[in-house]
Amino acid sequence: MNISEKILILGDDINTDDIIPAKRGTNADPAHLARYAFEHLIGEGKLLEYDIIEAGHNFGCGSSREFAPIAIKVAGIKKVRARSFAEIFYRNSINIGLSLEIIGDSQQNPVVDAIARAGGLITFNQKRLRGEVSVPKSLTPARSMTMAEKMLARASGNAFVQPGEVIFAKVDLAMSHDAIAGPVAQLFYQHFGENAKVWNANKVVLVADHFIQINDIRKDEGATKMHQQMVQFAREQGCHLLDVVSPGEAAGICHVLLPEKGFIRPGMVIAGTDSHSCTYGAFGCFSTGVGTTDMANLFATGDMWIRVPGTLLFELSGTLPKQIGAKDIMLFILGQIGCNGATGKAIEFRGSIIEQLPIDERMTLANMAIECGAICGLIASDEVTLKYVQSRTQEEFEVITSDRDAEYEEIYRFDLSSLEPQIACPQKPDRVVSIGELGEVPITRAFIGSCTGGKLFDLAQAAEVLKGRRVDPRVSLFVVPASGEVRQKAQELGYLDILEQAGAQVLKSGCGACINAGIGVLGKEETGIYATNRNFKGRSGDPTARNYLASPRVVAISAVKGKISDRIEDK
Repeated sequence: MNISEKILILGDDINTDDIIPAKRGTNADPAHLARYAFEHLIGEGKLLEYDIIEAGHNFGCGSSREFAPIAIKVAGIKKVRARSFAEIFYRNSINIGLSLEIIGDSQQNPVVDAIARAGGLITFNQKRLRGEVSVPKSLTPARSMTMAEKMLARASGNAFVQPGEVIFAKVDLAMSHDAIAGPVAQLFYQHFGENAKVWNANKVVLVADHFIQINDIRKDEGATKMHQQMVQFAREQGCHLLDVVSPGEAAGICHVLLPEKGFIRPGMVIAGTDSHSCTYGAFGCFSTGVGTTDMANLFATGDMWIRVPGTLLFELSGTLPKQIGAKDIMLFILGQIGCNGATGKAIEFRGSIIEQLPIDERMTLANMAIECGAICGLIASDEVTLKYVQSRTQEEFEVITSDRDAEYEEIYRFDLSSLEPQIACPQKPDRVVSIGELGEVPITRAFIGSCTGGKLFDLAQAAEVLKGRRVDPRVSLFVVPASGEVRQKAQELGYLDILEQAGAQVLKSGCGACINAGIGVLGKEETGIYATNRNFKGRSGDPTARNYLASPRVVAISAVKGKISDRIEDK
């Protein structure tokens, strides 16, 4: 190392919103990305003064947005050294040629090395398509396997795989949304030809949900352009398009909409340009987030490279207290193992608690596996799963479960019979306390929505609390149904009337405030409680704001009380 090189020293769990805030994600200009990289941590334009980044564990956790490693690279950083990297960030960096070093790890992988030597994934895959390079078959001997391993073995054409090996897995479904699909399309045409066609248009779904409401809070022509690019690409390719249904209103948030529309079935391997694509694991799928380069290549080849993850098993037993939900369970787990407790792993949920949960709640568990660093969260299909899936599609599918003697890297066992409501404090999802330990926290904003908190079960929990009550006049409560179907059913069941009569503002479907792109964002110095999945600095509003995470029920009670609470007096 050159002693004159300037090193930026950072800690653990540096997330993608730290690296490049989501609100900067509608402008791909390299100068723009370099300028705003790490703006909330070290200041605007300051990364340009450094040559090397050195950090702790789980660097790059959070979103699958490839703008994070791109911003670091275009700012002139020569290498990022860290104790460990979030798996999606690791793949994205390898794909674009950003140099990474895992401190204290000298292990090498021939496939990853080959991609790096080729100058990145695009060049490597161009050689694959020309027949100049090939991916060797796995040499893993016969062994018992977990759900994740079984699905990846089948998808890669191998009889057996094992954790740590790199494979190319064929996908059954690819999803992208308006915040990413436009850049993916540009990259696809640029490198695979202006007349290139996706490998299978029927297996590609594009969704408008992320930035379609951004102009409600600030002018952003880039967001409009990205949406238009996605729509154009869908028309050119003939793939599935779930577009806006009216100005600024999504048909639904991708992770709720795809299961509703029958695209998700047990046993599938799914890739989405969104880190919360792990939601589909609630249906017995292997589903993970990927970046722009991964998806552009996937459009050409129909497969993706992936390191087979080890699996952590969570045995959740007991009888869940009446007022406790999946959000409380997942926050509890985050409090136990931290944001880097499952980095690069798969999480498999099992036990009597799972059997008690409806499909909406299982989706919340799988969705937030990424907040622990996991690349997917899996729940084996049972009668609850099959009833839902078979009501949505007539397509055939295969239920895949772990072998009885499958090897797990670690097994966690929790009896949740006495679990109390859990709260994640700013500014990380693992800063979790039981609500009784929190103390008094007045709030000004409350939000029930997103792929985690806007499902029908979530709105039912809020309506149960708010029936016959009023939101505190000092609090603004926003509710966002996660899809048009959720909105319609909530209307038919009377939930929306109850919410509006209580003083809540029911907004159009979409991601909105969750990603700092719609009504409901936090202003300067505000304190809010949100039923979303992340509370990173600046994630859902101004970086000076304080955002607490909780279940929809606790958010609703807090909106009535004017402070974070799980206690509501009888009417």
